[in-house]
Amino acid sequence: VGQPTLVALEGPRGAGKTRLLVLASELAARLDPRVRVLYGSCREGGDGAYAPFSRLLLERFGVTPSSSPSAVRAQMTTVVRDALGVTDAVMIAETTHFLGHLAGIPFPDSPFLGPLEQNPQELHERARKAFARLVEGEAQSRPVLVLLDNMHWAEDNAWDLLASLGTLGAHVAIVIAGDGIGERASKLEAVGGVAIGPIAPLGEADVQAMLHVLLPKLTHAPEPLVAALAHRSGGNPADLRELVSALWEGGLFHAQDGAIVVDLARLEAGDLPVSTADATRARLERLDPFERATLDRAAVVGEVFWDGAILGQMRSERKAPGDASNPLGIWPDDDDATALGAVLDRLVDKGFVERLDQSDLPGARELKLAIPGLRDLLYEPIDDETRTQRHGAVARWLALVGTLRREGVAAMIAPHLERAGQTARAGRAYHEAATAERAQLRVGRALRFLERALEHIPAEDVVRRIEALHDFGSLLTTLGRYDDAEAAFVEMLRLAWNIGARGKGGAALNRLARVQRARGEEDAARALLHRALELFRAASDLRGVASTLDDLAQIALLRGDTDVAAQAATEALEIRRAHADARGEAVSLSTLGSVELRRGNLDAAEQLFALALELRRQVSDREGLLQSHNALAVVAFERGERERAVTAWRSALEQAREIGDRRSECFLMNNVGEARLLDGAYDEAEVALERALSLAEDHGDKRALADIARNLGALALKRGDDDAGDRIERALELARAYGGKEALAQAQRAVGSLRAQTLFDTGGASDRSAEDAFLASIDLFRDVGNEREAARSLVDLAKHLMERGELEAAKERLREARATFRRLGLTEDALEVDRTLNDLGA
Repeated sequence: VGQPTLVALEGPRGAGKTRLLVLASELAARLDPRVRVLYGSCREGGDGAYAPFSRLLLERFGVTPSSSPSAVRAQMTTVVRDALGVTDAVMIAETTHFLGHLAGIPFPDSPFLGPLEQNPQELHERARKAFARLVEGEAQSRPVLVLLDNMHWAEDNAWDLLASLGTLGAHVAIVIAGDGIGERASKLEAVGGVAIGPIAPLGEADVQAMLHVLLPKLTHAPEPLVAALAHRSGGNPADLRELVSALWEGGLFHAQDGAIVVDLARLEAGDLPVSTADATRARLERLDPFERATLDRAAVVGEVFWDGAILGQMRSERKAPGDASNPLGIWPDDDDATALGAVLDRLVDKGFVERLDQSDLPGARELKLAIPGLRDLLYEPIDDETRTQRHGAVARWLALVGTLRREGVAAMIAPHLERAGQTARAGRAYHEAATAERAQLRVGRALRFLERALEHIPAEDVVRRIEALHDFGSLLTTLGRYDDAEAAFVEMLRLAWNIGARGKGGAALNRLARVQRARGEEDAARALLHRALELFRAASDLRGVASTLDDLAQIALLRGDTDVAAQAATEALEIRRAHADARGEAVSLSTLGSVELRRGNLDAAEQLFALALELRRQVSDREGLLQSHNALAVVAFERGERERAVTAWRSALEQAREIGDRRSECFLMNNVGEARLLDGAYDEAEVALERALSLAEDHGDKRALADIARNLGALALKRGDDDAGDRIERALELARAYGGKEALAQAQRAVGSLRAQTLFDTGGASDRSAEDAFLASIDLFRDVGNEREAARSLVDLAKHLMERGELEAAKERLREARATFRRLGLTEDALEVDRTLNDLGA
């Protein structure tokens, strides 16, 4: 099977890194013809968060600019199935979708990618595992060689993917190359070992040998020439090649008797370029005007350029031939394009330009500048007016190409529009680029493009700024940057007010409310939602109305206002059904189910949760399915079926982790901990509750913190820990800080249990304080309509009264609780009370 190994080659541009990678592939093929070579290279200037792996995957799947998305997806599925060697359709589909995310291949309505839109870290983690799974699968039947070039331009996500390959249980050889990557590479690990090799500069003997390779007919390389070339090239092969080319064109070498000799007189006169840049400038001066102009135009496009972008600049600088009387005269031929092709071929032959095997853009030849530093030498002397005009021409050409291939083109166009001085159009292009990145769930790049968009969208383009701010704030919320998100939504609200856009204002307020809910500030969230609802109603925006009603219902439910919650959710449900919004309908049904659960109507709650579950299955709402399974488990728990509930919660936990829903994971862990506490499995309960606490602290949820603290206090009390009192008092403080009546009721019950276990003082004050806490709990539960929990507090109070010897008072409380349990259909609870009353002779 073998083990993964990693070799890192470090050296500047022109040191021969790429050539060494090619040599590695040739050597591997000779050693084992079955070897699978996976090659990818980064490009300068924002090649994507996952470059070079994105390019590696595109090549592995045989993707070209002309490939149709459906054909690509089918081909990917075939490749993944063969590589993994499995028939599990879910695993194949999941792996394929996450690899598509890495490669930038869209999978619309993906059940794997969609639920992770709000969790970029979990999305990255699962994509990383999918890539490792593919490589490991490939390596089960053949050796795999992974070659990664220009890693100095790779982003953190790409380095993380690389790190995952080092622990594979397969024979994978990894060779990476880049400038200044040694420190980063030294932090990588590979089971089979890591070797980091700086590429040493050429010595004089190497320079002499390379001279004879470049000039095979050279009879003798004088020592002064070799020494000068070694010094001025710095031992860099590319710089040496450039110097030799400049000297050849400058006449230092000449033919004599069928061989090449050095003009010793010129050599002794010191007629050599001082630096590689000088050599390149000298060579540029010897180009004909068309060749030089072509390179100048290429520099405007970038290190990588397309022939069509150069032709677009050429034609923008002259009038179209012919006139309206003779349309054929306007475009009589393609002579200029043919001439351009010939010039590019000459520039390739002269070593200024290299052809690339594939083009990112359909119908265009893709090339790159071959000499290190050449673009700067070409671009800097161009005057500002010419630069501006040419960047505009490139942007127009890219926009035309964008009609054939939309993916990624906006990101290419935007910088050219910016440099062309067309800031408003640049802002729109950056926004479009952000939208495309967000659709591919690449949150980091989308955020960077939105920042650029907001810099360039003019103040007078209010609608575009509102849309960009909405997207910007939403992404910031996803990343947990709540202060920045709030600032974006506040600006959005101000702009909406300026133009009287009620719907946009409602959307801003709704988003601000969600930020407040994420912070646990539910009173502030509720006030914002009420104003949002007013604006949505005024704008006749029924979808906005329904969404806000659902949000209000959920806050009301948390506060124990079941009637308010039911009214809001019912109205939202009617709107959802009228608009055939199945996903939203499930949300409203689930909220109504929670209302019935709070009221103790378990059968009604179960029916509503089941309806929501079915709708979520129909629309493949994985996050919603998780919530429905959790809700049905709560119903089982309330019926006393704790084992069934815990099994369901643990299953839901797996789903939560799969989709990266850490908030749901927090509540599920707390539920499991509470159930195991009641079962007497204290160690298991502690593990679950501590994990829940960690998650709650991460996202600062006040409600969750109060609930978990109460359960941890109850656990300490059961164990007889010395800090039980402090823990329960802390839980009460957190409940008060949160402000929810139900949370306060739960905390007061815990305080009652604590004080009931303390020794009586001479006046019985501790005893009375326990009763007061239980009574406060009962009143609070009744205030929020939770008769079930009020009855359970009555039972706890009755047990305390029994210990005090007040049996008649205890019986009265027990009968009151039993009546509630019977009315709510809580048979097990009612039977337990019956047994206690029988023991008391009642």
